[in-house]
Amino acid sequence: MSYFENPKDFSEPQVARRVNINSGLAIIVTLALMGLGMIFRNSILNSTVPFEDEENGIRGQIPLNWLLDENQQDYVFRVENPNARPYKTLIQASLLTVGPDANPRSVVDLLVVQGPNRLPGYHVQSISETSLGEDDAVEIQYSFIQSDPNPFLQSVPVVVQGVDLVVLRGNQAVILTYRDAAENFDDNRPYFDRFLQTVEY
Repeated sequence: MSYFENPKDFSEPQVARRVNINSGLAIIVTLALMGLGMIFRNSILNSTVPFEDEENGIRGQIPLNWLLDENQQDYVFRVENPNARPYKTLIQASLLTVGPDANPRSVVDLLVVQGPNRLPGYHVQSISETSLGEDDAVEIQYSFIQSDPNPFLQSVPVVVQGVDLVVLRGNQAVILTYRDAAENFDDNRPYFDRFLQTVEY
């Protein structure tokens, strides 16, 4: 007769000890797997490649395996996460020629005026003074609505949150941008923060 057929055997100290050991091992394995998952996620988040635009004097570390576009006139470069849904996480650097009396806040004011013409449903959420390295900067947070440009595709419009960080470099304003779906904005913000830690202009 197997001991499984006798309920009294479950109260034996040896069986109870085995149950405790198995429960302890299960907890340890679960915690170890969770730890490995966090390490793996952090390694992906921290994986970057160098980017340098010698002509415009901008360099920094951009996320590995993101799609790079640097062939447009309205920005120096743009990288997008091709796997992101429902909006491709975006980091961008652009330059704007400014006058001798310009400051970061005046550039932000210009962006606010232009916003509704560039982005549907543009809405400013906050404007704050900050710094980038040793340089004064102004950060503007905003939102807009992204719709699929293809009229034959039925898709739900996406609420996108964005950040423009503005610093001055001589007679140019450097505008560093991060955009993502509102639901993913905070989770993916570290990609942008890591870029800001490495960017040189």
